[in-house]
Amino acid sequence: MGCLKVLAISMSVLMIGLSAYLYTPVPDDMTEPWKLRSILAAFKMVKLISGVSEMVGLGSRVNVTRGLIKMFATQAVASKSDPLLKVTDTRLSGIPVRIYRPKSAPTPSPALVYFHGGGWIFGSVDQYDEFTAEIARAANIVVMSVEYRLAPEHPFPIPFEDCVTATLHLLQNPKQYGVDGNRIAVGGDNAGGNLAAGVAMMLNSNPQLPDTVYQVLLYPPLQPFNLQLPSYTDAANHYLYTSLDHATFWSHYIGPTSHPNLPKAMTQNQHVSPEMKTSHFAELVDVKNFPKDYYDGEWKMDTESGNETLWSEIESQVINPYLSPLLGHEIEKVPPALVVTAQFDALRDEGVLYVERMRKAGIDVTHRHYHIIHGLLETNAFEICRKARKEIYQDIKAFFHPDNKE
Repeated sequence: MGCLKVLAISMSVLMIGLSAYLYTPVPDDMTEPWKLRSILAAFKMVKLISGVSEMVGLGSRVNVTRGLIKMFATQAVASKSDPLLKVTDTRLSGIPVRIYRPKSAPTPSPALVYFHGGGWIFGSVDQYDEFTAEIARAANIVVMSVEYRLAPEHPFPIPFEDCVTATLHLLQNPKQYGVDGNRIAVGGDNAGGNLAAGVAMMLNSNPQLPDTVYQVLLYPPLQPFNLQLPSYTDAANHYLYTSLDHATFWSHYIGPTSHPNLPKAMTQNQHVSPEMKTSHFAELVDVKNFPKDYYDGEWKMDTESGNETLWSEIESQVINPYLSPLLGHEIEKVPPALVVTAQFDALRDEGVLYVERMRKAGIDVTHRHYHIIHGLLETNAFEICRKARKEIYQDIKAFFHPDNKE
């Protein structure tokens, strides 16, 4: 599909949706509401254009969205001209990475292996260049941003394996990169947070492999077993992504099935068999595990219905601890964590559940919660996001440089 065709479609639908989208409701306590409305309007226009393009046969939603993101991205890859950083594109065991080394960082330096967000189907090292460069500068550590392969072309476990491969290469060859092999962390946002949690669990639970020392998880999706937690069903959390959007991301990552509409089945929890809804896995994603005073509503999983055939196709993926870290059985072996959740986010509850599960297992966890919508940390456009990012960087720096009081 040519860029001119995409542009033509874009212009034809732009005026139809723009005025309505600019009046999209936003959370009452969000500051700078019109700025947020503008961002949401642009995002919804991309969704509209990709949907129309797919409908008229000019390309799939995924590919059109990828093209539009690349075409209209405002973040230039500016890190390579940053006088405070040395930036190198290379490969770790064949996996493309971009390495950010602050010129003031010690040698050997602590390192954070970062996995970008995008629902496993979008995102790139270039798109996250500003964010990852800022982490490196602010925390004064080496950051390695990984260009893992994307679904749906490469479903689980391929993206996860790419992330493991890159991280393990660094852990086994730290001197080659001027890195302290005993101070290597993993981190990521959205889908990248899922990948980071899975990588940390996999490496740290295997006595034959080197450990990671820290995990930075920014509003991570942690399980596709129960997509009817309160944060999923509350329409107030659907400003950027609806529960159906998240289910669609999960379905692409899980891989193809014979079911005609896996995302819809997932939003109704019909993808899980009735028997599994009474298993110990269901216990792990129950509201009874919320911290005190977190949730005062009534909730109970439907255990009478479910699709046995569909579950037989996806069970091995859904209960895999590296796809669903919240369901992992060796939680006590994961490293200390910084977990960030957003108030207006369908993923909020599973992030809170993971924090509680790690704490009960004796893991040191810092939990930061912000009154923002999902995905907003990747922009510096809002004061609350600038404040949140600064705090996140300070947490990372304090972990790796505890004697530095700046």
